[in-house]
Amino acid sequence: MTMQKIMQPITTYLRPTDTLEDAARVMLETQMDMLPVGDAQGKWVGVFSHRELYRMILDKLPVTTAIESYMNTDTMMASLDLICDTSADRVEPGRVTSQVRARMILDKSDQGNRQLDKGAQKQSPQAQYDWGHILTLDKAVIQLIDLAKKAARRNTAVMIRGESGTGKELFAQAIHNTSPRASGPFVTINCASVPEHLLEAEFFGYETGAFTGADRSGRIGKLELAHGGTLFLDEIGDMAMHLQAKLLRVIEGKEFFRIGGTKSIQTDVRIISATNAPLEELMLQRRFREELYYRLDVVTFTLPPLRMRGNDTLMLADAFIKLLNPILDTSITGIDETVQKLFARYDWPGNIRQLRNVIERGMIMAEHGLISVTDLPEELIKQVDERDRKLLVQSAEKNELERALRETNGNKAKAARMLGISRSGFYEKLKKYQ
Repeated sequence: MTMQKIMQPITTYLRPTDTLEDAARVMLETQMDMLPVGDAQGKWVGVFSHRELYRMILDKLPVTTAIESYMNTDTMMASLDLICDTSADRVEPGRVTSQVRARMILDKSDQGNRQLDKGAQKQSPQAQYDWGHILTLDKAVIQLIDLAKKAARRNTAVMIRGESGTGKELFAQAIHNTSPRASGPFVTINCASVPEHLLEAEFFGYETGAFTGADRSGRIGKLELAHGGTLFLDEIGDMAMHLQAKLLRVIEGKEFFRIGGTKSIQTDVRIISATNAPLEELMLQRRFREELYYRLDVVTFTLPPLRMRGNDTLMLADAFIKLLNPILDTSITGIDETVQKLFARYDWPGNIRQLRNVIERGMIMAEHGLISVTDLPEELIKQVDERDRKLLVQSAEKNELERALRETNGNKAKAARMLGISRSGFYEKLKKYQ
């Protein structure tokens, strides 16, 4: 009998070689009372419950101790129905709900952009952010903002460079909103997300019947929509070469034709571009036109990655918590000391965007109080050192004490008996975590 046949809905299970640390992390993350244990071939070999977890903690075992000698094989089949029910009713819906809630929030801006596209011919999109939305204590970022404010007052092309997730579009919107074009539209084209065969239509629009599948009434392109305002070209390094040539002609001649059209359309736009690509290397590889590069690269700002912004990480984490509490219906008050230290030494390859995702995920898992290490995603937990691992086990023990109190309606004597410890020992542990 294999895990796959019995536990079709379950996506998480333990192996006999997993450690106390592994079991504590999975149980805290999934909030499951019992987990199946399978061998390397996926064969069902036992179950591991929160009681076994707590027994290992009481025995003061090293966090690297394997669960094999503590897992339960005698009651394996009797527990099968309970675990299957848990997998269907408790794990999957909870996970899906959390993922859907998170996805709804993270995709909010993308949905807004799609809605703007649908109503493009009725209303021009506007920039939403200004310099007040860029939170920083970092001197380098503050200096960049001061320089960008000067550039904003001119009609000069601006290029914003930096790693993914550093806030390039927010920076571009702030430039637009402090420019003479602030009352005009702010139109975005993501050159990486639009398929190459559709990107030309996205730029220039098209006339009725221009190609198979086109809207019967035609469509206004982003260049026309941005007239009098700013056109933000995100991921400019991913633009196809033939479109680079056409964009260059528009910049030089300030006019273009819709696809299938014969009438020249005048355009007055300021172009702000952004990229995390090495454009200099792309030019050497003849994948980016030098003429276009020098047209776009008049004033350049390079945003530093989050790992180089000092105390900004904790300040931004606090800001995200305040922003997301009413959205997620949580009451998070902050992040605990272990998480603060972990955040300070983590590289943040996804930068501010990743930080927001981590905070949001932690808030969904913790729901109230402080976000702890056990509320974080796997890639951050892997950074935990030995001292932090002890805190992880302590967090699991605290969770077990709270569970016992809930199940006994606050009766400490019953809770102590349930956990198999003396009443005095139970009180001592409660005092330890208060």
